[in-house]
Amino acid sequence: MANLIALDDGHGMETPGKRTPYIDSLGRSIKENEFNQAVVSFLDEELQRSGFDTLLVAPTDDDTSLSARTSRANDAGAAAYISVHYNAFDGSFEGSNPSGIELYVYPGHLNRQAGVLANNIAKYLREGTQQDFRGVKEANFHVLRETAMIAVLTENGFMDHPDEALLMIDPEFQREVAIEHAKGICDYFGVNYVPGYIGRRVESIYQGDLRFYNQPSWSDSAVAGYLQYGYGFPNILDRVIVDGFPQYKVENSKGAVYYVTANETYVRVV
Repeated sequence: MANLIALDDGHGMETPGKRTPYIDSLGRSIKENEFNQAVVSFLDEELQRSGFDTLLVAPTDDDTSLSARTSRANDAGAAAYISVHYNAFDGSFEGSNPSGIELYVYPGHLNRQAGVLANNIAKYLREGTQQDFRGVKEANFHVLRETAMIAVLTENGFMDHPDEALLMIDPEFQREVAIEHAKGICDYFGVNYVPGYIGRRVESIYQGDLRFYNQPSWSDSAVAGYLQYGYGFPNILDRVIVDGFPQYKVENSKGAVYYVTANETYVRVV
């Protein structure tokens, strides 16, 4: 039987206060659950593909109570509980606001299995988009205290930091965070992570000349050629981070290896 992972997209879409300050460039605030829900949806896919069973403890936009969330996980006999969040400092973009990622386990569990799982996830979060790493910490949160299984709560940025606020609605960042969580969970349970893009075709959706490279680089000197709209590579070999941004390592029909952006604004996997 596969390990069952309970997934919690912290808060509801209308939970009071759980949103960024007003962002002029968007003409609105961003709700925390816009990020949380998207990451959990991606994470659900990543874990199932890698052989896990999953349980969404708050599957609607409603603000499901904390007790209902933990009871669902406990009743189902989940092996681990992962709660995805976005942090906040003072609710304002003014001043010198903190930024970065931090993870939490229940007090006394840093050196126990929850701490091991948290550090496994943290390892991959630190390899992605450049953010301050604020550490693995302890907190007496309900979802860490009332769960009968190992539990980790992640804070993946600050809603009131101007740069990190905008990351919340970036699909590429959302998917990256989900993949990093999935890789850490796989490592903890000794399961091979199965990427969704390996062996698939990637093609340009950019109306213009899209550069590809002969090495993992964005420099002009590394440009190997250009893709037109609809053209691409038949085989993705890997996904790498180059200077904080993702590239696919790809292979053409003759076996030559190149690198191309993995940004979903410019390419799609088919």
